[in-house]
Amino acid sequence: MLDTSLAAVTAVVAACGSFTALELAVRLSTSRRSLALHCKTLCGALALGVGLWCVTLLGLLSVSIPPWPTSHGPALFVSLAVAILGQALALAMLAGRQPDLSRILVSATASAAAICATYVTCFVTLGGQPVSNRLLGTLATACALGVAAGTAALWLRYSIGTRRSPWVGAVKCLAVLLGAAAILGIQALMLAKGQVAFSAPAAVAVAQIIAVALAATGLGALAVTHAITVYDGRLALRTGQCARELEEVHTRLQYLATHDSLTGLPNWLLFKERLAQAVADTDRPGRAIAVAVLDLDRFSSLNHSLGHGAGDWLLTEVALRVGAVLRPGDLLARLGSDEFVVLIDSVAARVDAECITAAVLAALTVPIGVNGADVHVRPSIGVSIWPDDGRRVDDLLTHAEVAMAVAKKRGGNETQFFERGMTDSMHERLVLENDLRRALSAGEFELAFQPVLSTKTGRIVTAEALVRWRHPLRGLIGPNSFIPLAEETGLMIPLGEWVVREVCRQASAWQLERGIPIRLAVNLSATQFRHQNLLEVIRSALAAENLDARYLEVELTETSVMTNPEESAGVLRQLRKMGVTVAVDDFGTGYSSLSYLRRFPIDKLKIDRSFVRDLATSRTDESIVRAIIVLAHSVGLEVIAEGVETAEQLRCVSALGCDQWQGFYCCEPQSAARFGQMLQEQTGGTRTGLVAALTR
Repeated sequence: MLDTSLAAVTAVVAACGSFTALELAVRLSTSRRSLALHCKTLCGALALGVGLWCVTLLGLLSVSIPPWPTSHGPALFVSLAVAILGQALALAMLAGRQPDLSRILVSATASAAAICATYVTCFVTLGGQPVSNRLLGTLATACALGVAAGTAALWLRYSIGTRRSPWVGAVKCLAVLLGAAAILGIQALMLAKGQVAFSAPAAVAVAQIIAVALAATGLGALAVTHAITVYDGRLALRTGQCARELEEVHTRLQYLATHDSLTGLPNWLLFKERLAQAVADTDRPGRAIAVAVLDLDRFSSLNHSLGHGAGDWLLTEVALRVGAVLRPGDLLARLGSDEFVVLIDSVAARVDAECITAAVLAALTVPIGVNGADVHVRPSIGVSIWPDDGRRVDDLLTHAEVAMAVAKKRGGNETQFFERGMTDSMHERLVLENDLRRALSAGEFELAFQPVLSTKTGRIVTAEALVRWRHPLRGLIGPNSFIPLAEETGLMIPLGEWVVREVCRQASAWQLERGIPIRLAVNLSATQFRHQNLLEVIRSALAAENLDARYLEVELTETSVMTNPEESAGVLRQLRKMGVTVAVDDFGTGYSSLSYLRRFPIDKLKIDRSFVRDLATSRTDESIVRAIIVLAHSVGLEVIAEGVETAEQLRCVSALGCDQWQGFYCCEPQSAARFGQMLQEQTGGTRTGLVAALTR
């Protein structure tokens, strides 16, 4: 007679066993083969075997009360060993490998055989009927049904994997039910054939206690196994997530290490690696490699003028334009700052390099709009060819940069291929650049002063400060030899700041030591004038020396003023508001427009020396100088004639009404000590004594 309560407990334990077995199988199949996997398989087999053994005994208890003979009690554990061994074989077929249908079928067969074997050993051990042909036939049928149900359960469970959704949950429940049916179906089929015939039943109370113990043992073993499986799964999931995150971080770090963060282009490291691979590839005879280095002329001044944000945007736009004209196989990289490089790997590398660099120059001819202003970019491109110009990576890059420097020196906006002999001049330039970087901190720069005299009184009214470089080996170097290099390398900003501060210091020193107030003029390059901290530098220099701003004069070229008229006007107004005198240098060689004389707050015009040189013999130059003087006086400006070298030139500029003059006819630029003596002689002497002092 069927005990429904025990049958229900049996079904619950069977369902729990099915669920645990399926989850454990999935977990084991996704694990790597190792000693830990073997341990997990054995422990899982032990738990599932205990669960199966308990289900079998509970099933027998639900239909009849066995005698549980004490003399044969230990033999009952043989069925437990059979259950554990069968489950171990079933799990071993799935552990550490992605299961296919054949493995699932073998595992289901092993599991079904374990269920049948466990039932038979329990049945025989407890004193049931002896094994007969009828029992074996029923057992074979039950095993076949168990194999079918187990295979279906495993296939369904593996098909959904670790996905999560409502229908996935339904499929998982169906798989669990099929697995439970494989266990209960075998027992139900055996029991339905009337194979149970125990004698000398035990007391009902004892049977109930045994049933509770069996249920608790089976559920406990399965619960612990399931908990461990869940924990292991979550640990593996977390480990996988950490591994993926580490892989993503590694990939990102590798990308950042080999790519430019601004433009996204390959950087110097990746380019050298690709170039080395191309050079080392000897399987393509007859081919050549071209390396084209591109540098933007005057980018440092543009960056200071526009601001670093706009400069970054400009570089990004340049990268896009250059990349657009390259072929799919070419590699564009950014070496740093405003320098780019292109790798051209082809049979006719020189011809291709000529075509590509011409396309690059054409693409960058169109102005780039930055903050509402059109910026004209002038690239200088240097090209070296492998193997003609070098067989090593470093040689190719060095020679391309040498050719690029030559292109820049020739005015820029052109392509220059490397030629033998360029390296000598480039080496000289590199040495000079390194010395220039060291010179400022070493205190090798000094100022010379050229007086500016009144044409009416002949007295010094101001002096122009001119920077000189006293090189420890080369001696005194004039500005024409190092100022262009300072502009290119970005050293003009710190050098210009030093000049401003030194001029203020010297003017203040002459006032304090000699009691001679003298206005000193300092030339501002376009780079300095566009730099964002110009006003602060001048203001702090005046404050540091306690110098009145009227004793400082700044000289600007027409080009630097007209580059951005609106911004220039604002800066000049700020200078005038501080009390600094503003002069336009080299007037007549640039815009020379009455409109900007009217718009900009300036105080003086300096006529370029090219008009003064032939003033005594050229009526054209005389007419131009007269027009400039009349024009300047009409708007209230003073006029200074530069480059006066003869008495005849001085007579001419005086006759034309020029206010002041300077040049070698007075004297060459003087050291600070000598110029201080000249000022002292002027203060204590007569005009005649001064002229004599100036001209001796």
